[in-house]
Amino acid sequence: MDWIAFYNHRRPHSSLGYLSPMQYEQRWYEAQRKKAA
Repeated sequence: MDWIAFYNHRRPHSSLGYLSPMQYEQRWYEAQRKKAA
């Protein structure tokens, strides 16, 4: 998800469930770790 580094980090997006791109990425990685456990 390299595109997030230069994308707007703070603005919530409707396509991401009204999360900022950074919040979405953090939740995605969290979910992946839980699946692997």
